[in-house]
Amino acid sequence: MKKFIWPIALSLLVLIGGISFFALISSYQADAELLDFPVPQSATLVEENEFGKNYEWPKASGDNGIPWSYRLALKLDGWEKVEGELTPIYQKEDKKIDLIATTDHLSVLKVE
Repeated sequence: MKKFIWPIALSLLVLIGGISFFALISSYQADAELLDFPVPQSATLVEENEFGKNYEWPKASGDNGIPWSYRLALKLDGWEKVEGELTPIYQKEDKKIDLIATTDHLSVLKVE
């Protein structure tokens, strides 16, 4: 009986990890107008202009920035934080995005 516990526990762990990974990846969608930068699907578009887009997003924080899950999704998609502390700039190849998080608000701006 004990021989079967480890394979079952390992299978459950892999299953839970796979479901969590899928939930993380599916929570963010690349926006072609923002150089394919991932944007939270739960964010509500408030304003759009030639520089970028502004969203209402309850998970954004002026004190803590963006949640770790969003940072992980950006990293998995190939975006690296290259500059800035207060307003981090993310880069992927030759594309740059300025990501500004304030309380319940997220600004995604293209950097020329």
